[in-house]
Amino acid sequence: MRIKRIVGFVLILAVCVTALTCAAHETSSNKDEVLKLLNELEIMSGDPSGDLRLDDTVTRAEFTKAAVASSQFRHSAASSLSVSPFYDAPYTHWAAPYIRTGVTNDLVSGYPDASFRPDNPVTYEEGVTIMLRVLGYTDADFGASWPDGQLGMADSLDMTDNIENTAVGSQMKRGDVATLIYNTLRCKQKNSQTELISIFDVSFAENAALISTSREDSAIPGDEVFTDMGSFKIRGDFDYSRVGMKGDIALKNGRTVIGFFPDSGSEPDERYVVYSMLGSDVVAYRGGAFEIVDIPDAAAAYDGTQRSTYGAVKSSLEMGDIINVHKTNGNIDYILFDKGKMRGPYTVTADSSHISGAGITGATKITRGGKAASLAELQNNDILYYVPELDMAFVYTNKVTGVYEKATPNADAPAEVTVSGVTYKIEGAGAFEKLSSAGGAKYGDTVTLLLGKSNDVADVLTSGGLSAPSTITGYAYAAGTKTYTTGDLKNYSGYYIGIAAPGGDTYEYTCERDCSDYKNSVVTVTLSEGKASVRRAENSGGVGGIFRYSDSKISLGGTKVASDVKILDVGTTDRNDAPLYCAVYPSRLNNVNISSGRVLSFGKNGAGEIDSLILNDVTGDSYTYGLATSVQNISAGMAMSGSYSYLVNGASFTAVTSSTIFSISRDMGIRLDSAQNPTSISNLTELKGNIEILGTSALSCGGRTYEVPPDVQVYEKTYLMSDEYTMVPISDIAGGGSHTLYVYYDKLPENGGKIRVILAVRK
Repeated sequence: MRIKRIVGFVLILAVCVTALTCAAHETSSNKDEVLKLLNELEIMSGDPSGDLRLDDTVTRAEFTKAAVASSQFRHSAASSLSVSPFYDAPYTHWAAPYIRTGVTNDLVSGYPDASFRPDNPVTYEEGVTIMLRVLGYTDADFGASWPDGQLGMADSLDMTDNIENTAVGSQMKRGDVATLIYNTLRCKQKNSQTELISIFDVSFAENAALISTSREDSAIPGDEVFTDMGSFKIRGDFDYSRVGMKGDIALKNGRTVIGFFPDSGSEPDERYVVYSMLGSDVVAYRGGAFEIVDIPDAAAAYDGTQRSTYGAVKSSLEMGDIINVHKTNGNIDYILFDKGKMRGPYTVTADSSHISGAGITGATKITRGGKAASLAELQNNDILYYVPELDMAFVYTNKVTGVYEKATPNADAPAEVTVSGVTYKIEGAGAFEKLSSAGGAKYGDTVTLLLGKSNDVADVLTSGGLSAPSTITGYAYAAGTKTYTTGDLKNYSGYYIGIAAPGGDTYEYTCERDCSDYKNSVVTVTLSEGKASVRRAENSGGVGGIFRYSDSKISLGGTKVASDVKILDVGTTDRNDAPLYCAVYPSRLNNVNISSGRVLSFGKNGAGEIDSLILNDVTGDSYTYGLATSVQNISAGMAMSGSYSYLVNGASFTAVTSSTIFSISRDMGIRLDSAQNPTSISNLTELKGNIEILGTSALSCGGRTYEVPPDVQVYEKTYLMSDEYTMVPISDIAGGGSHTLYVYYDKLPENGGKIRVILAVRK
């Protein structure tokens, strides 16, 4: 069935059939496509001046010209006449050839007084009657009651769809005339199965979906559009914004698209802009909010010309990609994917080129480091991306300072670089240029990598503009010698030191001497021309007390703390241990009593507020926690050995020692310096008393309530001596008294610790 369509619009009748111009191109409604089609067929067009005159009436002469131009007699109108068809339409009248052709072929008629009245407005019933005759109908088909018979037949043929004024005697306006002619072209001719438009060698592929072009899939030729009915040729005037819609395609000679008429409501029923992947789920933005995309994996989906399923395609989606879901009666017909238009990466600079380059405005929503921010809060050397579909900018602040060791596959065309033992992919053109052999960075140089959304290298700062401060105090997590490859491919060894600064940023520098003695201690590094001089940091002391945190005020004892304070908590200061450190948010320390002996270093800003802290194992968060499942200690004379099995976040591990043993017990919570090959393991403290789980974030014991952190590990056993453990959510053991609970913590909350492990044994 033909879909009813075409809201009224304006077309200007041309004075000359062969000299036609089209109105300004519009993409927001069907009227553009109709205007384009009727202009293509040389029936109607826009005014060369661009004035469409929506409410102008149409004269009988103008309508006759359009009716003849849309009929099989369109080539019969002589360009010049020597005989006048009517006394008021002499042969010199511009419309005389069309009036004569229309009268000769019974499309129009004059009045009994031998007049045509060419300048009279055409009425609704006259226009309908003329177009019925264009289809081949005669007065014998309508009955004796004029115009009722004509109007009734036109209604039954859907010729009058979407005409605004259908009152008998009303004067037709240009928009309604165009609608009537288009509807007539879509009607079948009398005694024929072909539509009138076929006389122009034009046909329609009905209810077709425009799937993709070369803009969505480079494998598609640039002059074709792929649809669910096959591929068709397109021309330079093809409207790419219609890709993804469903409707009727007008085809010249069955091959070339000359018009497309979207179905009513052809825009996607649901349109998502991809934000990120969360496991196997797609997090997207729709209707002003973020949500998990709820689409069955089996739903039909098109990725370019490939018909697939949503489940098969979604894993390849990236931020800014668009998911268009088309439905009928609530059921998904198909899904189309559009590649996002994310712009970036841009490096934030003082000249604000990142703003003009990306195209963001004051209305753009900005997140920086995962928090809402303003343009004024962006800092030099931040990395920015802009997603136009979201009008959102995402700003990343991760930086890595270290020694440039290697480029892969080579320094002439680096795709990856190794800096301080870690390999990073190159994302930005600026990074490629600076890290290539033609750039300023050479093997062995200290560089700062500016990392983007996927922790790939978006830009690089070389020794002349390193973002690392010239003097920095931090935790020396590594020191010694490394072997580097110079630009001439010769190897050499050099001293280096790795520093973790408050907040967790890491830096690696080449040094003039061996700094191994500083490992796991707090040091001050002074950088000069890419080389570091190192000294042990002075313990300034005098800071300690209860750490208070609120949105409006932060303090440590009696000293104010800056709202953007950076905190590092180290697990060990013994140079023989494996390094342990982690960044800590201020909220983690709320109400924790931090003695001055636990403050290894602090710094203050110009306002006298503490803006950096390095703590000595206050939170314990740099350690690994788990549950011991098997303990075997062997001591024979002076020889000692041990074998230990344990669970960490549900994964099983085993450690074997040959010269030492760990004093731990089976089914107890344990603390380790590392899950694999630990050098230290110790028991946690068991919480004694009657334990009751209070929801998912708290428990009570001995009349006191304890917070249960989200990362608590909960293991369940069917009976105490069982060797089978199952990691479960805390909600599985809450309430009901169906388990005997064993709760383990590292330190009391007021000292910075928290509950780490719960063992639940079924009663």
